[in-house]
Amino acid sequence: MTDLFIGVVSHERSRFVDSQGPRGTAALLAAACTDLGLNVVTRVNTDDAYDPAQLPITRAVVQRCILAQSRLEFSWRNYLHADRPGMWGRLRNLAGGAVIAARLELTTASREAGVQMVRRLINIELSHLSLLGAGLESGADWILILEDDALAPDPQDAAMGLTSLVRTADAVPGYVNLSVSHTAAELGVAALMTHGSRWEGLLPRTVLHAARPVTNTVCAIAYRASFAAPLLRAMEAMPLDPVIPIDWKLNAALMEMFRSGQADGSTCWQVEPGPFQQRSMHA
Repeated sequence: MTDLFIGVVSHERSRFVDSQGPRGTAALLAAACTDLGLNVVTRVNTDDAYDPAQLPITRAVVQRCILAQSRLEFSWRNYLHADRPGMWGRLRNLAGGAVIAARLELTTASREAGVQMVRRLINIELSHLSLLGAGLESGADWILILEDDALAPDPQDAAMGLTSLVRTADAVPGYVNLSVSHTAAELGVAALMTHGSRWEGLLPRTVLHAARPVTNTVCAIAYRASFAAPLLRAMEAMPLDPVIPIDWKLNAALMEMFRSGQADGSTCWQVEPGPFQQRSMHA
């Protein structure tokens, strides 16, 4: 029986190629968790799975990508501040057009830059979805998806906290944000957070419980398998075009699951500071 599946999203030309090897975060974490008695499976995905026949990347595809992300960002802010929808509506009217226009001008100035951006987003999305699927197929109770810039400065601390999470049968969430990417205050979600369970690691960390599902990038997220299954179905049901960054695709899926009752105030936890540093943001 597999307790924990660890998947790493990477690619052959990554500047964080160390994440793919025996001294990478996933390998060190797996070893530490194994020492604590967990049965761990790891997989590193470096595939370039983009199929041009499925979606040729044209200028129109690039433009739809930018427009879709901009609109989704406003929907997400309204979702986070459901008690004050009018405020974000006014900001959308004032700033939305200018933001979208600026992004379109910046990204489509060079056709090649736009194509490469969208191709990269597609490959990252396909890698995340593939690893979630592989985690479910492994039969693991929990699935930890790491992007290759995730670093655990203290693998033992991360392993102890994850092991405690895996072994706790009751009152566990659907997923846990584990990266030091943005604080709750920076994300604008502090009002949704309450202090909850204790982090069972070596270092002092606060475990926050969210009143509704929120995210803190997809650098390091642990998913309970029973939640990962409907989440994966929700994301796979979304069309590939318009292409949306995986962080925002996850947000879109969580909003829909919240509206449909598949996610609620017990779904999301966030550890602060997270045991994984996002190196691309905190070099």
